[in-house]
Amino acid sequence: MYRLGQLDEAQRFRIGTALLAVGAVLMAVGVILVHYAQFPQTQLVDGREVPVVVDYFNWIPRGWLPKAVGYLIAFAASQALLAGAAILWVLNQKMTWARAAFAAFLAWIEFVLIFGIVPSEWLNLSQTDLDWSYQREAFEIPSWLLLGNEVTVSLGAIKDAISGTYNLVALFGAAVFAYKLQDISKQPARPAAAEPPKSPYGRPLVRGEG
Repeated sequence: MYRLGQLDEAQRFRIGTALLAVGAVLMAVGVILVHYAQFPQTQLVDGREVPVVVDYFNWIPRGWLPKAVGYLIAFAASQALLAGAAILWVLNQKMTWARAAFAAFLAWIEFVLIFGIVPSEWLNLSQTDLDWSYQREAFEIPSWLLLGNEVTVSLGAIKDAISGTYNLVALFGAAVFAYKLQDISKQPARPAAAEPPKSPYGRPLVRGEG
């Protein structure tokens, strides 16, 4: 982290603007992909199924997988945008009330994304497109592990387990990141200079000019 604190103005500007530009492009790609992947492939017309054609983005594949990929692209774009804004307008800058409020706003957006939008969209995807409900059975635990009892695990339970694990990992990762973020202002330890050799009397030896 301390390397971020060593960036000069030119490096900070280049990295920040590059992240903002990449984030904006990726966000547009992710939003378009998610939007058009949600269209059905066919529809009923006069009792028969016909392909659904949607303008010039009809080449985008439909279904849950392209939609999930679009979500991942949009999330990566959001992280690039937030990192670019923090590097460009907060990092290594004199802290003022306005800049502190802007940094707090960026942190609030990040927490909303990680702990609000991402879990919500996962539940929406798993409950609608994937149809991971408690009525659908995922697998059955071998009866010899449960004293002859039959126990099945539903897709809904797996969905909730993934959601709970994600929240725990995200909370731990946020705590570690906040702790490591304090190292930005720290300088790396420099090796101590070697002491000159000393005489038996404790005085440093100085090479004389011959």
